[in-house]
Amino acid sequence: MKLLISTLFVALTALPATAFERMLRSDCQVAFEKLDTLLSLAGDDYDQDAVARRSQSIRVTPQGWCQIRGGDQGWEDLDVDTLEWRAEGITRWTRDGIPPLAIELRLTGLEPDGMQNSAATNRPPVSVYALLRQIPDAGQVIVERAVMENDAGDSLAVSGVFERMFMSSPSMMQVSVGAARFKAGLFSLTLEGTHENPFGFNAEAEIHGEQHTQSEVAFDLISSLPDGFINDESRAELTAFSGDLPNPVGTLEVSVASERGLGIMQVAMSLASGALTIMDENGPDNATEILFDGMTLGANWTPAAQVAD
Repeated sequence: MKLLISTLFVALTALPATAFERMLRSDCQVAFEKLDTLLSLAGDDYDQDAVARRSQSIRVTPQGWCQIRGGDQGWEDLDVDTLEWRAEGITRWTRDGIPPLAIELRLTGLEPDGMQNSAATNRPPVSVYALLRQIPDAGQVIVERAVMENDAGDSLAVSGVFERMFMSSPSMMQVSVGAARFKAGLFSLTLEGTHENPFGFNAEAEIHGEQHTQSEVAFDLISSLPDGFINDESRAELTAFSGDLPNPVGTLEVSVASERGLGIMQVAMSLASGALTIMDENGPDNATEILFDGMTLGANWTPAAQVAD
C-alpha cells in the first residue's frame, strides 16, 4: 500500500517550477553573516573576527551554489566535507531580513558516529539534501523533500506542510510562531541492513529506570497510541516493524495528517496534562489523547524480499 495524504499531494504538485538563482559570492557571504550574527547574539557569544574569517572562506561552485568546505579557514571544526546551498529570492534575507522564497541545501560527509557521540564504527558517511519553500499568499511552508542517505542503501526521507506561517516581515514572523500549524507529512525509511542505526540517532532508551530493548520500547509506544489516531491495520504494520528491531531490513512508510492543524497550544496542553498526571498519580492520563486529537496516522512496513521469505 502506497501512503499518500491528499493535502500534501495537492500542495506539492501545485508548486510552481523552482527558479533558483545563480548565487553571487557577496550574497553567500552576507547571507551567512546575517545568520551567524543572529545566532551568535541569541547565544550572547558574538565574535566579529571569527565571523569575518568564516565568511571569507565561503566560495561559489561552478554550478552557482554557495559552498563551505570542512577544514577551510574558520571551518576547522566543521564535521562535514561540504555544505552547499542556494536560494530563490535571496535579497529577501540579505536586504529585508526575512526568509527567501525557497532554499535548497546539500551536505556531504556527515559522520554518524559524531552525530551520536559514539565510539568509532564502520558506518558510512551520510549525505543530506533538503528543499524548503514558502507560499506567501497561502501562509504555507513546504518541506518539499528532506533526505538523509548513505552509499550502503539506507535512506530517510521526509516531506511536510505547515500552515499559518506568514513571513512578509519580522513582525509577521513573530506572530506566526504562535499561530503555525503542522498540517500533513510523509515519512519513508529504507534500511539495507548492513549497518545498525546507520544515521547515528541515539537509540538508547530507559523506562522506569529499567533498560529495555529497542523492540520493547517501540511496543510500549505503539500500544499507547489512541485508537482514533491509528487504525488496527497501521498499528499492526508498526508492530511488525518493531518486531524486526534493532536491525530491520525493508521500507517503512508513515503518513500523518491533522484535521485542524497541530499547533503550539495543543502541544502545550498535552504537556500540561502530562505534568498534572505525574503530580497526581490518581488523575486522568489524557495527555496522549490531547496531543493526537484530530490527527490520523497511516503506516506500512515492507520487509525486504529475502527477509519476508
